[in-house]
Amino acid sequence: MPADHKPKLGDLLVRRGVLTPQQLEDAVTSQGRTLLPIGSTVLELGMAGEGDVCRALAEQFGVPAVALSESCIQTEELNVIPAEVALNHRVMPLATEGSALKVALANPSDKPLLDEIAFASGKATLPFVAPRGVLERSIQAAYAARKDGRAFWQGPAAAATESAHIAVVQPPSPSPAALDAVQPEQALSAFPEAPAVQPRPAGAKPLVLAVDDEVEILDIIDRALTKRGVEVRRATRGRQALEMLRSSPPDMVLLDAMLPEIHGFEICSHIKKSTQYQHIPVIIISAIYTGWNFIQDVKRIHKADGYIEKPFRVMELVRRVEETLSGLEGRTQPQPMDQARRQAAQALSRAAEAIKQGLIEESINAAHRAVQADPLDARCHFMLATALQKAGKLYEAISEFERVVELAPTQFHALKNLAVLYERQGFKSKAVEMWMRAMEESPSEAVRKTIKAHLIGLL
Repeated sequence: MPADHKPKLGDLLVRRGVLTPQQLEDAVTSQGRTLLPIGSTVLELGMAGEGDVCRALAEQFGVPAVALSESCIQTEELNVIPAEVALNHRVMPLATEGSALKVALANPSDKPLLDEIAFASGKATLPFVAPRGVLERSIQAAYAARKDGRAFWQGPAAAATESAHIAVVQPPSPSPAALDAVQPEQALSAFPEAPAVQPRPAGAKPLVLAVDDEVEILDIIDRALTKRGVEVRRATRGRQALEMLRSSPPDMVLLDAMLPEIHGFEICSHIKKSTQYQHIPVIIISAIYTGWNFIQDVKRIHKADGYIEKPFRVMELVRRVEETLSGLEGRTQPQPMDQARRQAAQALSRAAEAIKQGLIEESINAAHRAVQADPLDARCHFMLATALQKAGKLYEAISEFERVVELAPTQFHALKNLAVLYERQGFKSKAVEMWMRAMEESPSEAVRKTIKAHLIGLL
């Protein structure tokens, strides 16, 4: 839901019967003293409980809320965000589940902050909203507990046992049963086949894949490297770069960080997590990043082989490319691409068969092998996401379905499953976005009408 169409929190509290109109008026008057948002103000005045405010915040922002006073957090989870950043931006790591990081924010619509956390952690970031006053106190207390060497921080109303848990507050919002079935075999058949690998002749020039959404930058790189006897292939979008990588793997990649469709950091991670592509050097080219651990994070989280700052000196770029290419001589070459794809296909087939037989853990393991063999094949991620969903590992499934729609943005089954998962976990805004995309890709008019009716109910 766009920020300018969010309902006012005070109106939601009145509509829910938490406040009377007169109490809301009194709370608004008191804001001049508390200097807090209305939700935190009514908490400070004792007019409402934390759960009441959290439910209203969840409805306002379309994401789940967290009652921090009733939660218990492992302090090692706080390591992903420095204390100063957490306090300044009012953001608190809650828990890691697979490849997803849950964070509490006062403003869960702050996408630049969420992107920065995702970059620094290397994980998909799932926002939970919390009342600002409670959040600020919780951040201070939790980071103090970590400094004191305690393994857990407990909210003042949390259960006495030290067992990590977050008290999620969300309104129920069931999805239509007609759209709830998962049919992996049918879904896989709708994905396009992988592009044929284009073999390179013996003695061919070194091949560099240059990726940037600014054509002028690509022109500069192309001219400079071509003069040095290097073949340059160009891409301006994230998915285009991945398609070119799969059809004709280069000797190295020059990669802009911020690209349409898929960020350069994500592309770098895809390359480096693959046994088939990880040998390819990747140099990130970007403007100065304002994150708190930038260059260290680029190398540690995303495994980039280097970083060149924009604006760059052409001769410096040429030198780095030539040094990188000369360092490849004598390296052990990976297995042929067609062999890796056969391995991925075999693992994918086994994962699908295991799901039929109800062997969910075996299916997950086989799907993991398929992803490792060919991480740029959306079908492998779809099968892994489906198996994780059947195993009840819902946040991990969300992360994998997100990978699918990055690589194959028009696949109805992935969009629909992701919409269902987001909705069931209380992420209404993301659910609406995915339902709308799924409606555009509906396989029939009947399905499109069903989704449309469901969307009207959500909105």
